[in-house]
Amino acid sequence: MKIILNWCLLLLSSFIFSQSIVLKGKVTDTKDIPIMGATIVIKGLQKGTSTDIDGNYELKINSKNTTLEFSYIGYETKLIKLVRSNQQTIIKNIRLKDSFKNLDEIVISASRSSEFLSEIPASITVVNTKKLEALVQNTTNISEILEATVPGLAVSTGTFSNWGQTLRGRSLLTMIDGIPQSTPLRNGQLGIKSVNANDLKRVEVIKGATSIFGNGGNGGFINYITKTPTSNKNLEGTTNVWGTSSLSNTKDALGYGIYQSLKGRTNKLGYYVSGSFEQTGNKYDAKGKAIMPTYGLDNTKIYSAFAKLVYEISDNESITLNGNIFKSEQDTPFIPVAANITVENENGDNTLTPGYGVIGSIPGEKATGTRLINMRLKYNLLDVFNNTTNFATDVYYQNTENIFFYSDKFEEGGQSVINSEKYGLRPNFVSTINTGNDDLDVSVTYGVDLLRDKTNQGLLDGRLWVPNIELLSWAYYVQTSLKIKESWVVKAGFRYDNLNMNIVDYSTLPYSPKSDGNFSAAVAVEGGKLKFNNPSYNIGVRYIKHKEFIPYVSFSQGFSIADLGSVLRSATVDNINKVKLEPAVTNNYEFGFISNLNKIRIEAVGYFSSSNLGTGVVLDETTNTFNPSTNPQKIFGGEVSIDYRAIKNKLVIGTSYSYVEGVKYDDDTETSLSFLGGDVISAPKLTAYATWNATPKLSTTIRMVNLGDRKRFSPIENTTTGIWEFKHTEFPVEGYTVVNLSVAYQVKPNISTSLGINNLFNEYYIPARGQWAAPLKTFTNVGEGTNAKLSVVYNF
Repeated sequence: MKIILNWCLLLLSSFIFSQSIVLKGKVTDTKDIPIMGATIVIKGLQKGTSTDIDGNYELKINSKNTTLEFSYIGYETKLIKLVRSNQQTIIKNIRLKDSFKNLDEIVISASRSSEFLSEIPASITVVNTKKLEALVQNTTNISEILEATVPGLAVSTGTFSNWGQTLRGRSLLTMIDGIPQSTPLRNGQLGIKSVNANDLKRVEVIKGATSIFGNGGNGGFINYITKTPTSNKNLEGTTNVWGTSSLSNTKDALGYGIYQSLKGRTNKLGYYVSGSFEQTGNKYDAKGKAIMPTYGLDNTKIYSAFAKLVYEISDNESITLNGNIFKSEQDTPFIPVAANITVENENGDNTLTPGYGVIGSIPGEKATGTRLINMRLKYNLLDVFNNTTNFATDVYYQNTENIFFYSDKFEEGGQSVINSEKYGLRPNFVSTINTGNDDLDVSVTYGVDLLRDKTNQGLLDGRLWVPNIELLSWAYYVQTSLKIKESWVVKAGFRYDNLNMNIVDYSTLPYSPKSDGNFSAAVAVEGGKLKFNNPSYNIGVRYIKHKEFIPYVSFSQGFSIADLGSVLRSATVDNINKVKLEPAVTNNYEFGFISNLNKIRIEAVGYFSSSNLGTGVVLDETTNTFNPSTNPQKIFGGEVSIDYRAIKNKLVIGTSYSYVEGVKYDDDTETSLSFLGGDVISAPKLTAYATWNATPKLSTTIRMVNLGDRKRFSPIENTTTGIWEFKHTEFPVEGYTVVNLSVAYQVKPNISTSLGINNLFNEYYIPARGQWAAPLKTFTNVGEGTNAKLSVVYNF
């Protein structure tokens, strides 16, 4: 009988401790004003909830040791630790302090583990949920959103392509939840616009060469962090309906879109699902002329679907399954009329007549656009190895199809398509080390990256342009962090990449980059294997004791292989092993600081980077082919941003300025220098904004993006024709200014409406890419004239 009683008591105690408890309360500011939309999450897991309009929240958790994180944009994050308890309901009312440390958000991309932005010795821009919601009032184009918010990122191209939208004059890697969206085997440069902005929790942009994620991030990387289930209800959601139109010419210019999301929680399972559809209309420049449709955004259907399921196995263990589909189809009634350039003299005086669209069709042309599929399964396990280590592993799949516009650069013309398929595995550990010293915190992040990538590029008629390439790569990495006396943070890391590529036999296609009928000769190339390996290092120090001045200094390396597909399709040798290829290794040095001065936040950084090779391909005018850049490069620049709050935080204003310049050595002696082209170096960029929260229901924001001049190049005389010509990508850029306005009104607690007007003053301008790419004549588009977006959002 005693044994039975003991067993019953044991089972009863186990039952009590395994039951869920309810944590509820209210989140307010220091003046006891409720904060709507504050997030409460279990630290290390993706389970959580958010506050309602009255600041109330409710969250079910297991009665184990749990750390909760309370946060909201504009307020200091607060951590609360709950200990084992038999209570079924716990009341926790939380006050959050207003602070300009609002930009001191938690970042995961910089070292693959959660850490505060102010404690990372690197330059990072975070575009959070609040900013995204405000910017989506004007546009769904994520390229334009990042243009206005990320210092150091080149301006948007005004098209679907992000060719030339570099980061600090270097190539960048774009990811969704860490899944790479482009491939080094053939980078179609469409990766930035690969996700619906409504599905994003935030965007993390890590600037400067980095060895964190390996190949492709010489200038840094963009990581789109998707939304997670934060609801404690069975069902809630958001409906967003909008209409768009050109205002400079309204003929067939109406567009529309709808976005629907649902989220909720059932016991241990949380979910977030969404879908959207957008149809754009005709797009016109400030003079009412149809914009050139090449890489265009007119008459485009855009579909997206997203789902994320989070199953909480226990308080320290969870499984996440998520995926998204993004697809665009441009079926335009216009055909392009190429630009025309007349260079008048050796001084570079010129007349540039940009391209435009005229009604017409190309027989057999199919809709252009992209189709992206991402799938990820993630397993999280906290507090293993005697509560010293957190473990996470990703298994992911990515599939891409990019269909490009019709081009006469091929014999008899044609449309090319990039097909890419990736599989990846990434086990990652974060361990804390007990040093026995309360003034020293040490953590180590380490793991392995495994990737299989299969890519080719052919024409829709069956001709193969870039051969089938299979990449098998593996890498291991270690990143350490030392926090000393709450005053210093020292970070250092190492990564080793090994890439193995198998290329089949193929024949190049005759091709004419200038569309002048001068086609390169077809070459039969014997395939084979290519191997690359590269060690990279990083180290940085940041002083964090005083929020008024938080400086850092860092050194980091990045590497990438040239756009291999572009090189292979232009091969002039008969064997793949005769193609001279080696990784471009970038060394990046920078110094910067953050200052939080009551109502003012200042961030500034200066940087210098050098590389043994260029990080892209260049046009060889002699052979009329694209080849990897073999010229060493030096790039330098700086960025500064200032944000200021006034009138009891009703007015928020800010500005940023980005400057970058770069040169290359013209020969092996490294004595002759010339400036880098516009596809690498952006003209100076100045941004400014002002948000006025006139009432709790009404807010207005005006934003400005100003591009400066960059006139570094002179034409050369064609000895055959006697005509002065600019070289490929080496055309002067003339600056312009675009101003956008948005007004938002909260009709009811769950209904809001907004009106966004882009290019408010109907500025006639040619985007930077349309200018520096002018020598090719087929990419010189004009920017869109005044256009508007009217939206209604309903939350239930």
